[in-house]
Amino acid sequence: MHPDFSHDQHLLARPDQQIFWQRLTRRDSQSGRRLLMLHGAGVAGTLTWAPLIGHLTAHDELIIPDLRGMGQTVALEGGEPSFTLEQVVEDVMALIETQRITHFDLIGYSFGGLVAMRLAQRLRHERPDVRIGDISLLEPALLERECHSTMLKVREGYAEAAHAMREAASPEAGITAFLDLISPHRTRNPRAERMMVTRLAHRHLGFANALDCVTHAVREIDRDVLLADVMAAGGEVRSMVGGKSPETLREYHGLLAERHAGWQSLEIPGTDHSLPFQKPRRIGAELSFE
Repeated sequence: MHPDFSHDQHLLARPDQQIFWQRLTRRDSQSGRRLLMLHGAGVAGTLTWAPLIGHLTAHDELIIPDLRGMGQTVALEGGEPSFTLEQVVEDVMALIETQRITHFDLIGYSFGGLVAMRLAQRLRHERPDVRIGDISLLEPALLERECHSTMLKVREGYAEAAHAMREAASPEAGITAFLDLISPHRTRNPRAERMMVTRLAHRHLGFANALDCVTHAVREIDRDVLLADVMAAGGEVRSMVGGKSPETLREYHGLLAERHAGWQSLEIPGTDHSLPFQKPRRIGAELSFE
């Protein structure tokens, strides 16, 4: 994936899934810091993080799993079965346990940001021997706006988009509806639009399942308790949001930084929800936490 890193691929057997994951190790190791990288809904780990890897200078080992329904992770019985947030988190916890990982920094994008927060919460209570360092969240699901009731209403739009992906003759209309919800102010370049739709349509049923997984989690999770546990679980928490993302999202992340010591919110100008694809150099520079 990048000449500065050696690269190996692995499979983790779970009761109902075969989890694909990758380890990248810097050839000239210096700090020994490890970064666990959790991608967003509808895209594989490689596709999400490859643009960023060359800009990471603070970490010598990168752990990149493909989450359920995405990339090269597949169900043992085939098809695209639905899944819960807890199943996804338990997959990652199993990876941590089998590899005897005891310390790492954590980054999560979108759906992966929600997985990262729940992972930090569960490790804090169930595996206090595992130490999480700094946590980076790129427009994580569940932190889209301050008003929880409004967020629940907005999530119904995502549920409708997921339904359209499953039921329509083509998933394109459902994917476009998702993009209109998540990035309403994006630059609608026809080529870029086609690229995004094609990318998300690769495993559109797994993508739809991930959207429904988030919608269910939004209904069930106590967000205040989750945020308190995330703040207590690791070191510094930094959230990054796109400058072209909805104002309600940007305002809420600013409020989180005001309310919680140790939480930083950074707005990346000229980006929308696709910020890791649009500004990998800037994000890589921010991940040093030095």
